[in-house]
Amino acid sequence: MFKEKLKEVFDSKLKIAATICSVVWFILYFALGANIFDNMWNTSPALPFIGGVFALIPIILQTVNLLFWKNKWLDICVIAESLAFILLHFFFFAFVLSKLSYFLITGTPYFITIGLIALIAFFVFVFPKLQKILKQITAVGLTVIILIICIICLFDATPFYVSAGATVFAVEDEYQIAFATSHKSTGAIEIDGTTYYDQTDGQNNISTLHKISVPADKLDINKKYSVITQSVPINSAYLPSKGRVIKNDYTFRPIDESDGIQIYNLSDTHECIGGPVNAASYFGDKLDLLILNGDIINDISGESQIAIIYKIANKITNGSRPVIFTRGNHECNGKLAADLGKYVGSTNNGMYYTYSIGNTISMLVLDTNNDMADDNKLLSPIANFDIVRKEQTEWIKQNSDWNKDYQFRFVVAHMAYPLSGYIEDKNSWSGWAKELVSLTNGKTDLLLSGHSHKTDFIKAGTDDNKIADFPVLRGSLRSNKYSNKEGVSPNEFTGTAIEIIGGKINVKFTNAKGEIKNEFWLN
Repeated sequence: MFKEKLKEVFDSKLKIAATICSVVWFILYFALGANIFDNMWNTSPALPFIGGVFALIPIILQTVNLLFWKNKWLDICVIAESLAFILLHFFFFAFVLSKLSYFLITGTPYFITIGLIALIAFFVFVFPKLQKILKQITAVGLTVIILIICIICLFDATPFYVSAGATVFAVEDEYQIAFATSHKSTGAIEIDGTTYYDQTDGQNNISTLHKISVPADKLDINKKYSVITQSVPINSAYLPSKGRVIKNDYTFRPIDESDGIQIYNLSDTHECIGGPVNAASYFGDKLDLLILNGDIINDISGESQIAIIYKIANKITNGSRPVIFTRGNHECNGKLAADLGKYVGSTNNGMYYTYSIGNTISMLVLDTNNDMADDNKLLSPIANFDIVRKEQTEWIKQNSDWNKDYQFRFVVAHMAYPLSGYIEDKNSWSGWAKELVSLTNGKTDLLLSGHSHKTDFIKAGTDDNKIADFPVLRGSLRSNKYSNKEGVSPNEFTGTAIEIIGGKINVKFTNAKGEIKNEFWLN
């Protein structure tokens, strides 16, 4: 009797498919959602419940349809709706966990393969059954689509523009000006009639990303520069294509100490732009220096991700203020991770260097690189960061006078290496963390860091900061409300505004609304 009733209810494959899809979506929402419900709640307590309603809609519709309506078009709607919700929820889940770009970029070959299999299946099973007119429409449509794809992929036939405006990275005694274009091009910077090129051994670098080094004193004096780029859609040995030339003019204002020094420290933006930009715009035109303190992007699987670094910096500074960049652990991963130094602030040694502001501030910018051991199964055999740590240690020893004759001495590093979580044996590089502390003790007034996705200040001598003689400042997370709980909205963010006034350091945690969440002074 029961079996006969089931057969009556599920009297078609379409009904079975719709039921399965609705149940899978319901289960998947709560299975994946369990990992991000806290984040959703932190943005708005209503979000998990709204998501729960959407999880119930398909299964309720399908239940009613099975018992009463028995409409095949509603079955189709439930299937389409469930699949759409599953896809959107997966993307949302990946975004919250900072893995969306990784899945989209790394998954491209698989998406193409699935698409080709679907296309083959269409021609084998569906195309022969179509009417003549539909076959003709299909043939013409596919021909046009394939032609467009070939033109775009083979000849880079897309509009040419500067996709990410200029960022002026400050590194020791030079500026490194970087920008991105929509497709491959040449790059150059012009200052007072002198042109500096993005080139290697006489060959202009043809890329979507450009970084050109210029003397800091020359830009400081002239206070303006131009970005020049020419499209090169086809880069061939002979007769390369010559496309449109773009020249964008920028003004530049070197650090002005007359009204104090205004610095904004931003980290862990994870490819969110709106919230971090609004938070870091706290000082407005008074801003002197922007610090991008690691994990600005989720990984480096594509050049478009590196361009996000420029986009964030340019939206905050308009290319008119110097920018300090440190590498975070997320910037250590991805197929282009080894090339990052070519496109952000760095020296021949690597992504660690010094920077000073007059006789007021000296900064030791460190590369704390990855937070996992080189032999971790997630990284091996690609990772080899122990070498970077050893080389950086030797470099710090050789530059031991970085702090001399300055009023304030800051260390800038993505990870707060003196804290207990880094110096304890469970951390794979605890020995190096302790070594860094010994090399910076007695020379440092403040460590500016990120990584932990919270805003706090840890004094020296406390339980969490036992072996360093300097305090640690951590100050960035995706939230307008909390100091240690992240939300899911890309438009919410809190960062750190630092101001040097009258021989004292003022620190404010400010959010994307321009609100001050906490404020204190350091003598």
